[in-house]
Amino acid sequence: LGRPATGKSVESPVQAHSITFNEQGEVTKFTIGYVMDKEEGNTGGLGGVFGLFWAIGYGFPFPEAQPYKPSPVYGTLQSVN
Repeated sequence: LGRPATGKSVESPVQAHSITFNEQGEVTKFTIGYVMDKEEGNTGGLGGVFGLFWAIGYGFPFPEAQPYKPSPVYGTLQSVN
């Protein structure tokens, strides 16, 4: 991508992957990057390539590639749990 190396390490959270097959046994969909615990690692709760780039300081500028931020209501509900 034409950017200098950062020397940073990536600690990815545990992620789920899935594969969908058609009746002929061919792969029709391969998903990666579904984060199981958004508080693990240094990827801001992001999975796949979004997490890799976030961890090294080159996060993408669109909302789907930004770290997870719980709403104030969710945070309050979690604190009473």
